[in-house]
Amino acid sequence: MTDSPDEQRPEPVATPEPAEPAQPIPATTPSGGRRWNRTVSAMVTAGLALALGFGLVVQIRSTGEAEITGATEEDLVRILDELDTREEQLRSQLAEREQAVEELSGTRNQSGSALAEAQRRAETIGILNGTLPARGPGLRLVVEDPDGAVTPAVLLDAIQELRGAGAEAIEIDGVRVVVSSYVGGTPGELTVDGRALSAPYEVLAIGPPTDLEVALNVSGGVVADVARTGGTASVTQSDELSIDSLVRGR
Repeated sequence: MTDSPDEQRPEPVATPEPAEPAQPIPATTPSGGRRWNRTVSAMVTAGLALALGFGLVVQIRSTGEAEITGATEEDLVRILDELDTREEQLRSQLAEREQAVEELSGTRNQSGSALAEAQRRAETIGILNGTLPARGPGLRLVVEDPDGAVTPAVLLDAIQELRGAGAEAIEIDGVRVVVSSYVGGTPGELTVDGRALSAPYEVLAIGPPTDLEVALNVSGGVVADVARTGGTASVTQSDELSIDSLVRGR
């Protein structure tokens, strides 16, 4: 039996093409070692605030779609109470994050201040011990001794007067003077820490210039003692002096 030409043949069924495999989403690499600072604190705070607002909007919209339609007045009151509770929880979390960021920033600032103070103390100790150079305002004392009559006691008095007036660093003829230093020799042949000096003796002292000069010029002080030996002592204040001699291992 042959088919009638009027009969329609069934159209072939289209075979669905296979879906392309989903492309993997590349993993992001976290940035390394970001420092907490005020910029990061602002970004964290803004992000939490954005999350709070977004959470509230989603909560309201989802609740509205699921529960508000056909809800009774009691249901609406309950929904509002739940939203208020959720808002308070989110605000509390935001406040906790802000406090944590502030505490972390404060801890870093305290650590930086402690480190700066420790470095300052180490520098001060190094200057007093003569292991570091010193620079700053001070004065220059030049002792002329034409007769070779200046005694070790006069030079020792000068060192003590300068220390008492606030000298942080002292140098005599290129020899750094520290707490353990000693003056020896005889008139005309003075020594400091065993190193020979030669007149005129130059004394450099870093400290408050006016106070140092007053200490040397007091009645019966160093300037007067030098004059009694037949020598002269001249004092010159300076806004900037450098003492570069250092104490080596003995």
